[in-house]
Amino acid sequence: MKRILILTELGDAHAYAVAEAVTRKGGAVTLWHTADFPHCADETVLFEEGRWHVRVRGPALELEDFRFDTVWHRRPTLGLTGDKLHPADREFALRECRLFRSSLFGLIAPDAFWVNPPEAVARASRKPLQHQVAHEVGMATPDTAYTNDPDVIRAFLSRRGGQVVYKPLHGVSWRNGDARWTPYTNVLTEEALVADHLLRAAPGIYQELLFKDYELRVTVLGHHVLAARILSQETQNGRVDWRRSYHELRIEPFTLPPELAQQCRELLKRLGLVFGCVDFVVTTDGRAVFLEVNESGQFLFVERYAEIPLLDAFAELLLQGRPEFLWQEGEHNIRYSEDLVEAVRQMDETREQLHLPSPDRSIREDVWRNEESFTAPV
Repeated sequence: MKRILILTELGDAHAYAVAEAVTRKGGAVTLWHTADFPHCADETVLFEEGRWHVRVRGPALELEDFRFDTVWHRRPTLGLTGDKLHPADREFALRECRLFRSSLFGLIAPDAFWVNPPEAVARASRKPLQHQVAHEVGMATPDTAYTNDPDVIRAFLSRRGGQVVYKPLHGVSWRNGDARWTPYTNVLTEEALVADHLLRAAPGIYQELLFKDYELRVTVLGHHVLAARILSQETQNGRVDWRRSYHELRIEPFTLPPELAQQCRELLKRLGLVFGCVDFVVTTDGRAVFLEVNESGQFLFVERYAEIPLLDAFAELLLQGRPEFLWQEGEHNIRYSEDLVEAVRQMDETREQLHLPSPDRSIREDVWRNEESFTAPV
């Protein structure tokens, strides 16, 4: 029986769905809810008398044998919260936790098949590097400025008729009391630019505005490449960023040209990944233009919309533990159907009684507004 370890957090539907699918296929799954550390989980790397071992103890988890066949580096996180520490000590504790945890991950399951290796995940998350590698493998890429230089930003806008799109380098949300804001990809004009000192404070992605026909979500699982067409231009709210329009979105299966499929495989190979979701815009003149690759991308929504059995394929990738895993679409595939959705809901309810939730990752405006040390620039 294949042993699969999934590094996840409370409420992660993808982790729970994959765990259920792998179990139905005869595998043994261990879910490691990583946000239990450090407040209600103990993690140890002990070197003593010429020997060493790793031990993890937490709610419903006791790990000392890390001889897993596959490790899914799904969504590891830390559960450090400020209410248990003096504010002056929290930053120190957070740095120590992060360094210790990354060191621990480097020691566990050295012979396992990792989806994806932690070092590759960190490297592949760098958007300018993705852009460079996509260009190197022959993909069409958009003109883009990654910068905090106001002069570069204004000149880039001017050369493109005064309109580009802006994206943050990393997704984030803001919170003020009960209100939340999440930035999507937006059209940016010269008139909407903020002051230079604010542009300098936060580098961003400034990209040419592409005229879209439709978009592609390409899920790469080892050597298998499964694509879906996102009909974003049919929507009212999702023409610039389709994530605004899940309620009105149509997604359908799409057969990728062989050359583009091979470029996707090569892109992930050069980034050190065995799984990833690659996003493209297909322009009105028929060019498929690379946008980004998400090394831990969501795929269940694509299965639900387009009825592509991505869950089954991903479970086989974990079970067979190699990029060249054998798989084909058919009636025997496990689907993300209502019975599996119900199983995920029950798993979530059960674990909610045991594990800590992940900390709120949003930026709290109601905190910094009260900081006496904050001084707004004149």
